Amino acid sequence: MLWRAHHLLSHRTSFDFLGKRRIALIASTVINILSIVGVFTLGLNFGIDFEGGIAIQVRAKQGDIHLDNLRATTGSLGVGEVTLQEFGDNKSALVRVQRQEGNAACVAHADQVMKKRAGAGWSVVPGAGDTGDVTFTAPGALDSNGWREAVSTVGLTLQDRQLPRANTNSAKIDMTHDQRAEWCQQVAIKLVEDAIGGQYELRGTESVGPKIGEELMHSGVIAVLATLGAIVIYVWLRFEWQFGVAALVALLHDVISTMGLFVLLRLDFSLTALAAVLTIAGYSINDTVVIFDRVRENMRRYRKMSLIELLNFSVNETLSRTLMTSGTVFVAVLALVLFGGPVLYSFSVAMLWGVIVGTYSSIWVASAMLVYLKLRPEQFRAKAEDAQAKA
Repeated sequence: MLWRAHHLLSHRTSFDFLGKRRIALIASTVINILSIVGVFTLGLNFGIDFEGGIAIQVRAKQGDIHLDNLRATTGSLGVGEVTLQEFGDNKSALVRVQRQEGNAACVAHADQVMKKRAGAGWSVVPGAGDTGDVTFTAPGALDSNGWREAVSTVGLTLQDRQLPRANTNSAKIDMTHDQRAEWCQQVAIKLVEDAIGGQYELRGTESVGPKIGEELMHSGVIAVLATLGAIVIYVWLRFEWQFGVAALVALLHDVISTMGLFVLLRLDFSLTALAAVLTIAGYSINDTVVIFDRVRENMRRYRKMSLIELLNFSVNETLSRTLMTSGTVFVAVLALVLFGGPVLYSFSVAMLWGVIVGTYSSIWVASAMLVYLKLRPEQFRAKAEDAQAKA
């Protein structure tokens, strides 16, 4: 198919791309406005990387996994929102549990897990007042090593300063609210494991606290802005300022429309999705620079050609290369969408969209912006002649 497309476009085409620039401008503006409205009203479906929470990989011990039964079991645990999806094959699933807040309900869950795992004589209650303290009560007196081993049953690791100084059957563990909230992620994992352990085995767990999620989000935003800024500066220095602004508009169009895709399809927005956004920006600017290079060459070569005619001519000259590159990447990413599994699904779908929108923006956004920014070929040619004369 790619060979046939290359064969059909091996002869120079003469499509009037820039003649449809107003239609493209309206369509792009509508898509971007809807994307921005969707992000601020519906919001992105943040994954555990940013939102915080727990991801547990489970596998059925016998037979295929039954999501309905698993959903009914985990949904009744009182740990908040629980989402399930098949993971890899019919025997495995990914259980996502929302971030735990470290409230009294969490301590009650710890009490439930402690009684189940350590015996009926145990109890776990929150400390007095509005603190993060937790009080453990044992059926008999324990020394510091005994307390360290006992509380590890509910996923709590004690530092030396938190251990009781003498043998006692009651220990008050000093914690801040944030520390207790972080511990509650482990309590939730233990609670899920106790509830489904008869039929399923845990293959792996991942826990991300709220502070880590905020830091990742902050770093991700900085990474995107830094990438866009570096790309614009590169294009600005390599070409004229109009090219830099046109490239920035095209990149913003691609990023914003990709955000809209995540909102529309409710895809998980995680670090993998953020990597897809950065990859889309890099792919898009690569195609844009190829077209801009041809535009600059043709400005020097065809001195009597109008700007719109020259842009159409340049886009048609690079069309074969654009379609061959985009088609090859499209096929590769489509394979990821179909066979990559749930872990790469958000990344793959975003990249599939990125191949389409990146090619579109290079032709109808970046090139069209040169018209609206009033790029004057004669001015560019005069600068090139002066530079040649000085050389």
